[in-house]
Amino acid sequence: MPRWSVVRLIANREIRDQLRDRRTLFLILGLPILMYPLFIGVGLLFYVAVKDKQFVVGIVGGEHLPKGKPEVPLGSSAVAGAAAAFAQQQGRTFPPLIVDGKFSAAYVVRDLDGGTLLVKPFATADESVLVSREADVLLVVEADFAAKLERGERPVVRILSRDGEENSKLTERRLKNVLNLWTEGVKVARFARAGLPADFDSPIDIRDPHSDTPIEKKTFDELRDILVKVIPFLLVMWMLTGSVYPAIDMTAGEKERGTMETLLISPAERSEIVFGKFFAVVTMGFGTAVWNVLLMVMAVTIAPLLAPKLAGYTLISVPGLAACVLAALPVAMLLAATALSLGVFARSTKEGNYYMVPMFFVALPLCYWSMSPGMELGGFTSWVPVANALLLQQRLMAVRPDPFPWDQVPAVVISLTVCITIALWAAVRQFHRESVLFTEAEGGGGKWSLFGGGGGKK
Repeated sequence: MPRWSVVRLIANREIRDQLRDRRTLFLILGLPILMYPLFIGVGLLFYVAVKDKQFVVGIVGGEHLPKGKPEVPLGSSAVAGAAAAFAQQQGRTFPPLIVDGKFSAAYVVRDLDGGTLLVKPFATADESVLVSREADVLLVVEADFAAKLERGERPVVRILSRDGEENSKLTERRLKNVLNLWTEGVKVARFARAGLPADFDSPIDIRDPHSDTPIEKKTFDELRDILVKVIPFLLVMWMLTGSVYPAIDMTAGEKERGTMETLLISPAERSEIVFGKFFAVVTMGFGTAVWNVLLMVMAVTIAPLLAPKLAGYTLISVPGLAACVLAALPVAMLLAATALSLGVFARSTKEGNYYMVPMFFVALPLCYWSMSPGMELGGFTSWVPVANALLLQQRLMAVRPDPFPWDQVPAVVISLTVCITIALWAAVRQFHRESVLFTEAEGGGGKWSLFGGGGGKK
């Protein structure tokens, strides 16, 4: 059994050495301080720019559209409700799409994508208008549009847009929303002419509990669902950043400085040295994650003050985030043990960076897999290392009515414990191999390397 007083002494010594390194402190503490204000500033600039943006819809043949009386704006009511209200107001008259040179307020639904739809008439459907950016989208109305409506036929409108251009895509999507709502109004008027009720084509009344939810809340709920998946992934990335460089410095770095021999001839056992370095790396990696989470909470708290429209909506549940951070501790231990096992092979810090690449190749696919749509903590996934921890964190942060899968937690704990034990055993074993510990920083003939023998002279 290792002497824990010795382990604690080695761990404290390693942590002090890391805290004296300005480059490590900047990477772990300073860089996030610069990163989060930058992200918030860019996000707010993007939000303001999009909200004030104007999208131009060119209308060709607008004179052929129905010229009914302007209707009372219906705001963000459901489509069926808007159609019924219009039928009560105007009966058999086809509703107008354009009123006073702009789209009828009844069909322009508020959209958090922002921007204003402007109407601009054109004489011909010339696509050069799109190329020259005089309009983002062209709406072409055929000459006998109103006459076909009166005869009960199906007139055609065409939408022309620029391929592969974001503004044109946004304008087209918003225009289609307007046209769909207007089509419902036209349909109701046609039903009224046939003596049919406004909801004739809706034989079933579907009650959606979210139909009356404000669009801002819907958007923030969707954003919260995204954060539930993204935050555990970011925690792993932060812990990798906080673990890799200290682990390389405590292994390959000590070989370069010549302090590894001094440590090995001390009264401390090899296992005690490994455990001391292990707890130091865990502290640095997990501390990096906690530091970034604190900055994230500060950023989410400050954002509503800078953008009043965001006030009243909570993106992150603090209790759920705290539980998520605690559940990340086993992952930090696994990353630290693996980093030490790989770092001890390296003859220099440069070579140590190369040896850490396989760990990224394994961790990243598991993280991406846990973020797949519909992925849940279950019988198989609860045994997959790293992915099971991320799925557990996602479940801890999610706001769901179903019971928490406590029966899957033992499998997660056992899986991670086995992996941590194997990685630590590998590190202790390497610290008992003189051929690994006393390789020189310079490559030479016969020197051992994880990627094969040295390239020196025979």
